[in-house]
Amino acid sequence: MNVFWAGLFTVGVLMFGSTSRCQAAIVLFSSDPFEGSTADPNDGVRTIFGGGQRSLAAFDVAQDTFAFNENFFDLPRNFSFQNGLASDLLGTDIIVLQDAPTPHNAGLAATAIADAIDIDGAGLFIYWNSGLSVNRLVYSTNLNSATADLAILARIDSPTGSDAVNALPSFSASNFSVVPEPASASLLCLAIAYGSLARRRRQTP
Repeated sequence: MNVFWAGLFTVGVLMFGSTSRCQAAIVLFSSDPFEGSTADPNDGVRTIFGGGQRSLAAFDVAQDTFAFNENFFDLPRNFSFQNGLASDLLGTDIIVLQDAPTPHNAGLAATAIADAIDIDGAGLFIYWNSGLSVNRLVYSTNLNSATADLAILARIDSPTGSDAVNALPSFSASNFSVVPEPASASLLCLAIAYGSLARRRRQTP
């Protein structure tokens, strides 16, 4: 089962009727994001590794989900999320960075985040890459460090250009989930649904 999940790119699961998020695409990351790289978290040198990058034809923020196996990603299931400009960021686990300067790449985006927050911890961020003109998903070993290693997990090939930049504010915590090693597609779907519900309850005053 581990081999199956590690090789799975996108899962379309039909459950719980037509309104369920489980009818959407689930993009599962269930292997070491730095596998095959020379990244060393203790050498004080930033390594940007793109060897495992996936190209996604598109990502529908209205219903699709990025899912991360907690065995390989140092993220809490009840993670914190923020979507905004670097100047407005606080310490958090998952960030969608709305800044779109030129040039803009994974290293520059990570540095902008590290300069803005002051809490150590691994995390994820989405940013717009000016060279490719698409949005990318990146895992950092420490969002608060300008020398933290980065693994580029995915590029979203559509939309592109200004449409990609305009799509950034639409991402929400519901587009992300941290899950245990799933035994089945049904369990993965349930884990994502449970995580989304828990986050909504936490955010309700």
